[in-house]
Amino acid sequence: GLPDLPRPAENPPATEALPETLTLEASVGTLLHRCLELLAGRDLSKWDTDRITGQMPVYSRWLRQHGHGEAAAAQGAAVVVAALQTTLASPAGRWLLAAHDEDGAEQAWTSRDGASAVNHVIDRIFVADGERWIIDYKTARLPEAELPQRAASYRPQLERYARLFADDPLPLRAAIFFPMQGSLVELPLA
Repeated sequence: GLPDLPRPAENPPATEALPETLTLEASVGTLLHRCLELLAGRDLSKWDTDRITGQMPVYSRWLRQHGHGEAAAAQGAAVVVAALQTTLASPAGRWLLAAHDEDGAEQAWTSRDGASAVNHVIDRIFVADGERWIIDYKTARLPEAELPQRAASYRPQLERYARLFADDPLPLRAAIFFPMQGSLVELPLA
Protein backbone atom coordinates (compact mmCIF):
# COMPACT_ATOMS: atom_id res chain seq x y z
CA GLY A 1 0.00 0.00 0.00
CA LEU A 2 0.89 3.63 -0.14
CA PRO A 3 2.58 5.27 2.84
CA ASP A 4 0.34 7.34 5.09
CA LEU A 5 0.52 10.84 3.66
CA PRO A 6 -0.65 14.10 5.20
CA ARG A 7 -4.43 14.27 4.99
CA PRO A 8 -6.90 17.11 4.90
CA ALA A 9 -7.76 17.86 8.52
CA GLU A 10 -11.37 16.81 8.00
CA ASN A 11 -10.38 13.19 7.35
CA PRO A 12 -7.52 12.42 9.73
CA PRO A 13 -6.02 8.93 9.44
CA ALA A 14 -6.47 6.69 12.45
CA THR A 15 -2.72 6.73 13.15
CA GLU A 16 -2.86 10.38 14.22
CA ALA A 17 -5.40 9.90 17.00
CA LEU A 18 -6.17 7.35 19.65
CA PRO A 19 -9.05 5.20 18.45
CA GLU A 20 -11.38 6.43 21.18
CA THR A 21 -10.86 10.04 20.11
CA LEU A 22 -11.69 9.32 16.48
CA THR A 23 -15.36 9.68 15.66
CA LEU A 24 -17.11 7.09 13.56
CA GLU A 25 -17.80 9.83 11.02
CA ALA A 26 -14.09 10.61 10.68
CA SER A 27 -13.25 6.90 10.29
CA VAL A 28 -15.99 6.48 7.67
CA GLY A 29 -14.54 9.46 5.79
CA THR A 30 -11.04 7.96 5.85
CA LEU A 31 -12.28 4.54 4.74
CA LEU A 32 -14.40 6.05 1.96
CA HIS A 33 -11.37 8.04 0.72
CA ARG A 34 -9.31 4.83 0.61
CA CYS A 35 -12.03 2.96 -1.29
CA LEU A 36 -12.40 5.77 -3.85
CA GLU A 37 -8.62 5.88 -4.20
CA LEU A 38 -8.59 2.14 -4.98
CA LEU A 39 -11.41 2.47 -7.53
CA ALA A 40 -9.89 5.46 -9.36
CA GLY A 41 -8.80 4.54 -12.86
CA ARG A 42 -9.91 0.89 -12.52
CA ASP A 43 -12.40 -1.01 -14.65
CA LEU A 44 -15.61 0.04 -12.91
CA SER A 45 -17.70 -2.56 -14.75
CA LYS A 46 -16.27 -5.12 -12.32
CA TRP A 47 -17.69 -3.17 -9.36
CA ASP A 48 -21.42 -3.84 -9.38
CA THR A 49 -23.83 -3.48 -6.47
CA ASP A 50 -23.31 -7.08 -5.31
CA ARG A 51 -19.53 -6.80 -5.26
CA ILE A 52 -19.66 -3.59 -3.23
CA THR A 53 -22.21 -5.06 -0.82
CA GLY A 54 -19.90 -8.08 -0.49
CA GLN A 55 -17.21 -5.75 0.92
CA MET A 56 -19.37 -4.95 3.97
CA PRO A 57 -17.56 -7.46 6.30
CA VAL A 58 -14.18 -6.08 5.16
CA TYR A 59 -15.23 -2.49 5.89
CA SER A 60 -16.77 -3.50 9.20
CA ARG A 61 -13.55 -5.28 10.24
CA TRP A 62 -11.48 -2.23 9.24
CA LEU A 63 -13.66 0.02 11.41
CA ARG A 64 -13.42 -2.41 14.36
CA GLN A 65 -9.61 -2.42 13.97
CA HIS A 66 -9.78 1.38 14.22
CA GLY A 67 -11.41 1.30 17.62
CA HIS A 68 -15.14 1.17 16.88
CA GLY A 69 -17.50 -1.31 18.52
CA GLU A 70 -19.42 -4.02 16.66
CA ALA A 71 -22.64 -2.01 16.16
CA ALA A 72 -20.86 1.22 15.19
CA ALA A 73 -18.58 -0.66 12.77
CA ALA A 74 -21.58 -2.34 11.10
CA GLN A 75 -23.36 1.02 10.83
CA GLY A 76 -20.24 2.71 9.41
CA ALA A 77 -19.67 -0.12 6.91
CA ALA A 78 -23.27 0.29 5.69
CA VAL A 79 -22.67 4.03 5.17
CA VAL A 80 -19.50 3.34 3.15
CA VAL A 81 -21.28 0.72 1.00
CA ALA A 82 -24.20 3.09 0.37
CA ALA A 83 -21.85 5.97 -0.54
CA LEU A 84 -19.87 3.77 -2.96
CA GLN A 85 -23.06 2.53 -4.59
CA THR A 86 -24.37 6.09 -4.90
CA THR A 87 -21.03 7.21 -6.37
CA LEU A 88 -20.96 4.39 -8.94
CA ALA A 89 -24.62 4.96 -9.84
CA SER A 90 -23.99 8.66 -10.50
CA PRO A 91 -22.68 9.90 -13.86
CA ALA A 92 -20.39 12.36 -12.01
CA GLY A 93 -18.97 9.61 -9.80
CA ARG A 94 -18.30 7.29 -12.72
CA TRP A 95 -16.72 10.12 -14.71
CA LEU A 96 -14.32 11.20 -11.99
CA LEU A 97 -13.29 7.61 -11.17
CA ALA A 98 -12.78 6.67 -14.84
CA ALA A 99 -9.27 6.46 -16.27
CA HIS A 100 -8.07 9.86 -17.56
CA ASP A 101 -4.82 11.33 -18.81
CA GLU A 102 -2.26 12.21 -16.13
CA ASP A 103 -4.56 10.89 -13.47
CA GLY A 104 -3.74 10.33 -9.86
CA ALA A 105 -5.53 9.59 -6.61
CA GLU A 106 -4.39 10.76 -3.19
CA GLN A 107 -1.35 12.42 -4.75
CA ALA A 108 1.03 14.30 -2.47
CA TRP A 109 2.34 17.66 -3.66
CA THR A 110 4.73 19.98 -1.89
CA SER A 111 4.89 23.76 -2.07
CA ARG A 112 7.20 26.26 -0.40
CA ASP A 113 5.85 28.62 2.19
CA GLY A 114 8.78 30.87 2.99
CA ALA A 115 11.44 28.55 4.40
CA SER A 116 9.17 25.60 5.12
CA ALA A 117 7.65 22.98 2.84
CA VAL A 118 3.89 22.51 2.91
CA ASN A 119 2.38 19.17 1.94
CA HIS A 120 -0.92 18.89 0.10
CA VAL A 121 -2.77 15.67 -0.68
CA ILE A 122 -5.13 15.94 -3.64
CA ASP A 123 -7.88 13.31 -3.66
CA ARG A 124 -8.29 13.16 -7.44
CA ILE A 125 -6.49 14.93 -10.26
CA PHE A 126 -6.56 14.33 -14.00
CA VAL A 127 -6.73 15.91 -17.45
CA ALA A 128 -10.00 15.60 -19.40
CA ASP A 129 -10.83 17.41 -22.65
CA GLY A 130 -7.68 19.52 -22.37
CA GLU A 131 -8.47 20.77 -18.86
CA ARG A 132 -6.83 19.79 -15.57
CA TRP A 133 -9.35 18.87 -12.87
CA ILE A 134 -8.60 19.02 -9.14
CA ILE A 135 -11.24 17.24 -7.09
CA ASP A 136 -11.54 16.90 -3.35
CA TYR A 137 -13.87 14.38 -1.67
CA LYS A 138 -16.02 15.44 1.27
CA THR A 139 -18.26 13.12 3.22
CA ALA A 140 -21.19 15.19 4.42
CA ARG A 141 -24.65 14.04 5.41
CA LEU A 142 -26.50 16.98 3.89
CA PRO A 143 -29.49 17.45 1.63
CA GLU A 144 -28.55 18.00 -2.02
CA ALA A 145 -29.72 21.64 -1.85
CA GLU A 146 -27.10 22.48 0.80
CA LEU A 147 -24.11 21.02 -1.07
CA PRO A 148 -23.18 24.13 -3.12
CA GLN A 149 -22.90 26.21 0.06
CA ARG A 150 -20.86 23.50 1.80
CA ALA A 151 -18.61 23.16 -1.26
CA ALA A 152 -18.00 26.93 -1.28
CA SER A 153 -16.61 26.67 2.26
CA TYR A 154 -13.72 24.59 0.83
CA ARG A 155 -12.77 27.20 -1.78
CA PRO A 156 -9.57 28.27 0.11
CA GLN A 157 -8.34 24.65 0.13
CA LEU A 158 -8.99 24.21 -3.60
CA GLU A 159 -7.39 27.56 -4.40
CA ARG A 160 -4.32 26.43 -2.45
CA TYR A 161 -4.20 23.28 -4.61
CA ALA A 162 -4.74 25.36 -7.76
CA ARG A 163 -1.70 27.52 -6.92
CA LEU A 164 0.45 24.38 -7.21
CA PHE A 165 -0.39 24.48 -10.94
CA ALA A 166 0.08 28.21 -11.51
CA ASP A 167 2.60 27.49 -14.31
CA ASP A 168 0.46 24.80 -15.95
CA PRO A 169 -0.57 25.89 -19.46
CA LEU A 170 -3.79 23.85 -19.21
CA PRO A 171 -7.01 25.49 -18.02
CA LEU A 172 -7.68 24.49 -14.42
CA ARG A 173 -11.02 23.42 -12.97
CA ALA A 174 -11.76 22.54 -9.36
CA ALA A 175 -14.65 20.75 -7.71
CA ILE A 176 -15.82 19.06 -4.54
CA PHE A 177 -17.28 15.57 -4.90
CA PHE A 178 -19.77 14.41 -2.28
CA PRO A 179 -19.79 10.58 -2.49
CA MET A 180 -22.81 10.20 -0.20
CA GLN A 181 -24.93 12.16 -2.69
CA GLY A 182 -23.00 11.29 -5.87
CA SER A 183 -22.74 15.06 -6.50
CA LEU A 184 -19.91 17.01 -8.10
CA VAL A 185 -19.98 20.73 -7.29
CA GLU A 186 -17.59 22.82 -9.35
CA LEU A 187 -16.03 25.88 -7.71
CA PRO A 188 -14.97 28.53 -10.23
CA LEU A 189 -11.40 29.54 -9.46
CA ALA A 190 -10.58 33.22 -9.03
